[in-house]
Amino acid sequence: MFRVAVPRDPAVEDSDWLVLIIPQAVAKGFPLVGRWTRTCPAYDILDEKVVMFKDSWRVSKKDVLPEGETYRLLKLHNVHNVATCIAFHDVIHSIPQQNTQTVKFHQAKWTCRNEAVTPHTLHRLVLDIVGEKLTDFESSRQLVESVCDTLLAHKDAYEVAKILHRDLSVGNIVIFRGKGILIDWDLAKVLTIQGPRQVTRMVCSFYAQTHCTDFAVAKGTWQFMSAHLVKNIKAIHAVEDDLKSSLYVVLWTALMYK
Repeated sequence: MFRVAVPRDPAVEDSDWLVLIIPQAVAKGFPLVGRWTRTCPAYDILDEKVVMFKDSWRVSKKDVLPEGETYRLLKLHNVHNVATCIAFHDVIHSIPQQNTQTVKFHQAKWTCRNEAVTPHTLHRLVLDIVGEKLTDFESSRQLVESVCDTLLAHKDAYEVAKILHRDLSVGNIVIFRGKGILIDWDLAKVLTIQGPRQVTRMVCSFYAQTHCTDFAVAKGTWQFMSAHLVKNIKAIHAVEDDLKSSLYVVLWTALMYK
């Protein structure tokens, strides 16, 4: 058991802190290259309720919003079928280990040059719901309706909040009180932010990890990426790619879980 504190609003210096008791994480990131995402239900001591805690290493770039900030924008624009983020922050301490150090040395003479190395910062957030996995659906109708619910969330986010999710997958859809909820917005692109293409998740591909020199375009979960993105490693992720991913989610889940 662990005790963790997360500020409700990191922009406020004297913000209230959410104090959580968490067990061992139920979802872990095992790849050597990645963001090592860990999630688990947690107990909110003050409000005496169960919430969802997430701990991951987010890409630390100026044009990439922290996931907590993305949730805030979604809430501001009243996007449907999205969880509410009640607390979040980047874990900043006096010790350097809360920020990855490899990027400082990727151009050193003694290293193998790799332009794909990007800085990451430890990020924590808390959601107000604990949903069931999509693969725990009770019927084929519930499966399809849950994916449909998340597409409505995706539509609102894209058209109203100007945010593109870019990682529709089985693991990023949960069922809460019979409704599909779209989570994991850490790879989302805010369309109003100008500048270089946002750096995102490295695909689960050995080829991509060893041959792609521009991970800014290697994004999404491999099984659910559109054929266009898989075939064209430098293709720009568009809304059409997310829509195709939703189809693959239904097909993959239907085939894997009868």
